[in-house]
Amino acid sequence: MTLFDTRSEPVEATAEVVWSAPDTNLWVATINGDYAGMIEFTDGHFVVRDHAASVIATCSSIPAAQNALASHAPSAQAKAHEALSHAIAALAPSAARPLFGRTHRPGYLRGTAAGT
Repeated sequence: MTLFDTRSEPVEATAEVVWSAPDTNLWVATINGDYAGMIEFTDGHFVVRDHAASVIATCSSIPAAQNALASHAPSAQAKAHEALSHAIAALAPSAARPLFGRTHRPGYLRGTAAGT
C-alpha cells in the first residue's frame, strides 16, 4: 500500500511541553503525550537529558534547564520523524510488480473435458 500526503501546505507540529515531578530532584517532560526527556538535579547542577537519555545540557537553574530541553525537543522529534520516514520508504517496493493472472491451459474448458 502506498500513502500519499495530499496536503497543499506543510503542517507545523504543535509542541506543548508538559512537566511532571515524579520524584524529588527529577522532572520529566512530555510533548503531545510522548516522552521528551528529563532533568535531574545532581551534584549542585541540573543535568538535562533528551528522549534517548543523551546529556544535552548542564544548567544552574531549573528554568534554564527546561528551556534547554524545550529548544532541543523539536529537533529531536524531527529526527525521529525523518528516521521513521526512511524506514517506511525502505519497506515500500521500489517498482511495481506485474500482476499475474491465471494461466491459460489449452484444451481445458470449465465444465467440459477436452476432446469431447
